[in-house]
Amino acid sequence: MSAIISWIPLLLRRRKRASRLAEANAWPVLSAKLLGSKVVERDPLAEGGTAFQDSQVESAFYFTLEGYFGGHMRSGPMSDSEAHRALKLVPEETTVRVRYNSADPDQTVVLPGDNNGFPFPIWPM
Repeated sequence: MSAIISWIPLLLRRRKRASRLAEANAWPVLSAKLLGSKVVERDPLAEGGTAFQDSQVESAFYFTLEGYFGGHMRSGPMSDSEAHRALKLVPEETTVRVRYNSADPDQTVVLPGDNNGFPFPIWPM
């Protein structure tokens, strides 16, 4: 029974993420700048990769509209060593294309298709 209960929050997160990604396709796109990046543990929802790819690169970004806004993006699954090598490829001020909700610019999504040629695969979150 507890195994089923532990999947409920994950299922709810998956549904919320899918809904937000579907909405984000209609949001405007702008350029943002990375603030910093770090290696983090792989998100349980991150698809793909192998059992040995248990890390992701997480990067904070910012942009300005009529104010200062920001968010986070993540790479696809990587091994720890791959992730640490990828950190060197995304220094601060690296440009990334971001979709934002014009009604609430604090809601952002970074999609792989908007960032062709980025140094590593992006996992939309």
